[in-house]
Amino acid sequence: MKFISFFITLILISILNNFVLSSGTTVSDVTLIVNLNNNNSYPVNGSCGSSTQLTCNNINDAINYFNTIAVNVNRSSSQIIYQQLNLLLDDGNYSTTATTTTINLYQFNITISPLNPSSNKVIINGLNSNSSMFSVTPFNGIVDSKGQNSYILITGIQFLNFKQSIIQVSTNYSFTDIRFESCIIDQYNSNNSMIEINKLISQDLILPNSHLKINNSQISNIQIVNNASLIYAINTIIGIFQTSVINATNVQSIIEISYGQNLDVEYSDFSNVNSVYGIFNVLNTQVSIGDGNFNNNIATNGASVLTFTSNVTSVYNAGVARCNFNENSGTDGGVFQGVNTDSSLEDYSSSITSCTFSGSSANNGGAIFVDNIPLSIVNCQFSDVTANVAGAFVYNSNNHFAMTNVTYTEKSLNTTKTKTATTSGIEEYAIYISSSSGSIQNATFDDNSYSIFCNTSTVKIDATSKVSTFTCAQCNMVLGQNQICSVGGSSVSSSTSASGSSLSVSSSGAQSLTVTSTSSTPQTSGTGSSSSTSSSTGSSTSSNSHTIITTTTTGVSNQLSPSFSILIFIILLSLLLIQSF
Repeated sequence: MKFISFFITLILISILNNFVLSSGTTVSDVTLIVNLNNNNSYPVNGSCGSSTQLTCNNINDAINYFNTIAVNVNRSSSQIIYQQLNLLLDDGNYSTTATTTTINLYQFNITISPLNPSSNKVIINGLNSNSSMFSVTPFNGIVDSKGQNSYILITGIQFLNFKQSIIQVSTNYSFTDIRFESCIIDQYNSNNSMIEINKLISQDLILPNSHLKINNSQISNIQIVNNASLIYAINTIIGIFQTSVINATNVQSIIEISYGQNLDVEYSDFSNVNSVYGIFNVLNTQVSIGDGNFNNNIATNGASVLTFTSNVTSVYNAGVARCNFNENSGTDGGVFQGVNTDSSLEDYSSSITSCTFSGSSANNGGAIFVDNIPLSIVNCQFSDVTANVAGAFVYNSNNHFAMTNVTYTEKSLNTTKTKTATTSGIEEYAIYISSSSGSIQNATFDDNSYSIFCNTSTVKIDATSKVSTFTCAQCNMVLGQNQICSVGGSSVSSSTSASGSSLSVSSSGAQSLTVTSTSSTPQTSGTGSSSSTSSSTGSSTSSNSHTIITTTTTGVSNQLSPSFSILIFIILLSLLLIQSF
């Protein structure tokens, strides 16, 4: 009996030792240094990068060596998580070649940064590359699963003259986190997207499986031959912060995103972007844009800044705040286009707040075009915006709208201006409203402008608003306490001056209105609104310091805790000792 007790004691000691070792094992980060000038000798996949003398000769060698020593630090399940790899690049021009292979970072936890944190001389030149620089792709074509995550941080690197993608992600269920911090991307001239995420996914997932963040970076001189988007993403959360994009031609969009949870763009500037669908082409994704400057951008089949589309209701909306839009042009919406293609009416309102619009133009909606997208416009100023067909600054269709503290100023007129209020002349009306309902509060339209063209809609205007000329076609319109338009067989054309205090209404069969103005200077009137247009560029608010993120990873165990195991061991040992006596 004593021998059996002794044997049981040995087993308990072995189990306890395994508990302590497995729960307390710590796997250190791996740091590898790459230097283009040392030309060290080592075997294929051999050891390198451990010091500034024994460096790896190129990035591929460092990755290949890490693959031979990487340790799975996830002890709680069958999923693989490698320990942190810090890849430090010494100053130099890391040129890719036609034989350079794509580096697969699937299941990596990696930081790529300069060896000298303050250096701006680490350049990756992609001029001669025939494939993407990095990829995140499951090995051997195996479908990925949840928990097989990849974490990639690239900081302080310059990417120049790339002809192929910088990174391509092809996953279905695993999570990929990609971050560019304080990077410069210049002269991107390619047939493909610079960043491509989940292009092969055929339908949206329940939750986004990727995250992309670009912070404090500069992107310039972009040309994409086949009109691809610079960044293409499906099921991805995207954040752009303190970043500038300058000079882009032949792009479909700068960011094309669908079925992502959120697109967030803050304190970023976009200039001279010539695109098809605008800077942001968004499908079924929440959008937030704030504190940015958008200058001289053009779209040939959408709005120049944001083309926002949804095919479901009560799920997605867009918010734009504290931005400046200057000299932008599009087709439907010079700056912003919002369309919901679902047959049901959308009730989830989007908003544009504290923004300035100057010199924008489009066929419909010189600044804003919305169709079945409820919209509120608050504390905004519009000047010299034009439309070729309808709605000089906003085109509203099939929705509910609210405008508060809005100022509209038209270009100066040096000659007599004649206006006929028929369907062929509605392009000069500031607001075009069709099959909609809404309210206008504390709005000011200068005396040179034609304020509202209302078609089969209901509009309520408060008495503080200053409207000059409006036209009704099958509309109900109230100005202050006055019913100025009502639904009927004939159109009604009206003119007011100064907050609805003077009102004249005429009605006849085929209705037209002629207004003569010889003013050479537009009258602008303060609305009492505080249009906040403070914006900040990345260069003025960002820091150039580069911090290398290093962590120590501890293996996680789902076994019993050491303290509980020790307690069991002591109790059993005591019982054995008592039994032995």
